[in-house]
Amino acid sequence: MIASSAPPLRIVQVSDCHVPQDPRTPYRGLSADRNLVSLLPAMRHWQPDLILLTGDVSEDGSPASYGRVSARLNTVGAPVLALPGNHDDPEVMQRFFPVGPWNGPHQQKERNWQLVLLDSTVTGEVSGEVTLQALKRLDELLRESTASHTLVALHHQPVPMNAEWIDRYALRRPEFLLNLLDRYPRVRCLTWGHVHQDFEARRNGILLLGSPSTVANSLPGTEKFALDLAGPAFRWLELGLDGSVSTGLMRAGSRTSA
Repeated sequence: MIASSAPPLRIVQVSDCHVPQDPRTPYRGLSADRNLVSLLPAMRHWQPDLILLTGDVSEDGSPASYGRVSARLNTVGAPVLALPGNHDDPEVMQRFFPVGPWNGPHQQKERNWQLVLLDSTVTGEVSGEVTLQALKRLDELLRESTASHTLVALHHQPVPMNAEWIDRYALRRPEFLLNLLDRYPRVRCLTWGHVHQDFEARRNGILLLGSPSTVANSLPGTEKFALDLAGPAFRWLELGLDGSVSTGLMRAGSRTSA
């Protein structure tokens, strides 16, 4: 039994690192390695219980890129839960991040929360899809769980961002996933990467979150990618025992939410 005074579960969501095999190779004119490293002090200072890595970890699926990201996140001092994005090679990524949806949806119970990770990647495509087999398994996990509250994570966005450059590469048939989640009132949060910007909305009591990139972000509501000069960021989440979800962004040098 969990004491009612127990602190919330603290998670940092790290997404879209786009680290290349050669660290000298730029991403949108920026250094993916340098920008990720710039965020590590803020992550360590925040002292998360878990790191949630939501895809496009690598730009090219190379072992070297995953090795560097893994080594750097290990300095934060929290276990990593990872899922792939369209730039990732799941087979290679799994070698460096073994806890994830590599053989179907991954679930993990932390305190009174159920965390479920989905693989939305489609081989050779930028857009995403959660397979019918994965949706069936997700339904089983949600139905059988004894947790009080649930957070679901994937890479591709299931709702429009009002940004044409990324909305053309969204999750296909998102209503299959959303309608399934609607049937389970204990689902409190659905979070994703891919979109390179902050996004927050609600659907039938579920908090919907799009998360920024650790290398380069776009201004919201743009037809084409427009670099956000606020710089790289990661999302923090506090999951309360009562099902509450507090969240915000942190950037290099942050000590509080931004």
